[in-house]
Amino acid sequence: MASRWIGLALGLWYLGAPFIWGYPFGFLWWHSVVLGGSILVVTITFNLGINRISGWGLIALGAYSMLSPFIHGYLPNAQAFFNDLMFGVVTVGTGVAMGGAGIEYSDEAHSAA
Repeated sequence: MASRWIGLALGLWYLGAPFIWGYPFGFLWWHSVVLGGSILVVTITFNLGINRISGWGLIALGAYSMLSPFIHGYLPNAQAFFNDLMFGVVTVGTGVAMGGAGIEYSDEAHSAA
């Protein structure tokens, strides 16, 4: 179940993106940090078994990441646009994989009982 580790890596990437891409302190900086923190929280709740529908949360966060350059109007910032669009696609894919893993895990738990 590699999706749990990819989700953690994505959250850490979003947290580090302001430093890696050199975002100015302000909206883009906080946007990336809050998005990364949210991805980490969703992934950690999945890893701990607290929340088995976390895949939907990652899909929503990834979709928001892909749409946020258009919603918030930071298309001229090429680094932020590229980061949020490309890693948003990866986040959606990870959410889909995590949703499938949650179904598989749930089936295993019911068959063991």
